[in-house]
Amino acid sequence: MIKWAEPVYLWLLLAVPAAAAAVVLLGALRHRRLARVVEPALIAELTTTKRRGLARLKNLLMLMAFVFLLLAAARPRWGEKLQLYKGRGVDVVICLDGSKSMLAEDIKPNRLERAKTELAALIDGLEGNAVGVTAFAGDCYVMCPLTTDMDAARLFLDIIGPDVMPVPGTDFGRAIDVSMSLFNPAEQSYKALVLVTDGEDLGKNTAQALQRAVEAGVRIFPVAIATAEGAPIPEYDAQGNLQSYKKDSDDQIVISRMDERQLILLARETGGRFLRVEGFSGERLIAELDQMRKKDIGGGAFADYVERYQLFLIIALVLLVAGLGLSNRRGAWIRMGRATAKAPMARTGEPEGDRTAH
Repeated sequence: MIKWAEPVYLWLLLAVPAAAAAVVLLGALRHRRLARVVEPALIAELTTTKRRGLARLKNLLMLMAFVFLLLAAARPRWGEKLQLYKGRGVDVVICLDGSKSMLAEDIKPNRLERAKTELAALIDGLEGNAVGVTAFAGDCYVMCPLTTDMDAARLFLDIIGPDVMPVPGTDFGRAIDVSMSLFNPAEQSYKALVLVTDGEDLGKNTAQALQRAVEAGVRIFPVAIATAEGAPIPEYDAQGNLQSYKKDSDDQIVISRMDERQLILLARETGGRFLRVEGFSGERLIAELDQMRKKDIGGGAFADYVERYQLFLIIALVLLVAGLGLSNRRGAWIRMGRATAKAPMARTGEPEGDRTAH
């Protein structure tokens, strides 16, 4: 089965039929304009050396070269090869808040989508480390165990949302405990927990979970994806249409705001660093992680698809060269050679009698 690394280029293949039709239409228009000003018999005399079949073949070669260039740009991959990984790094667990409050739009396009964008960029820069992914709301779930396969980590990160969180709410304590279960309990270092949330903790056991994290040597890096002003929490129907905003028991719209005090405490007690969305970047967090003690991370293996774009690129170049070199006139190359051979004689050759006369 073929996998495409850049499938967006495949959409351009839809323009190929239109390009072919345009070539045919332009040829017909040129012939029609010529017929208006030149007699049909004279047209036949003027085009005796032109071969329509060669012209069509030339156009076809150029069009097919364009098709194969697009296929090469889409980077086709098939056939698996085993990739072995070994390096030095830390174990990083990304714990993403998937509660409904993360749909608030004080951060554009909303808190959850902004968090996913920032975390995807973070994962891209975590080569050399082991990454795991958990998701939490009122409970916490392991989405991806620690792995060196960054593509897998990004895949599981992308599916997190309120629709896969069966227990509503936001429980930091549960998020910390479940995320810590991915770490090696025998190690007292090399462990980082990136907790991405809007900062509203409704759990009752956060203090106890924080103490367990301190004892296990886990450094927590909370990232607040929210603003102090806050925003209402939208509620959507099954088709994704906005129905209303969440209301409290007094029928008042609930405004979800960032509560950074608890997040600052998590970072301070574990030796981590608290980050707000305005100052968050993958590079900044990676710089923090690089200051941690590292361990050997190796022995991991995963299957990856083999890049095959080279084959399509070679075919495209061959077709392009053939199309550019092909003449659409009968015997054109041969006549060109004869004309070149006769040219010196035409310039220097003189009748014998003329030379004698001089």
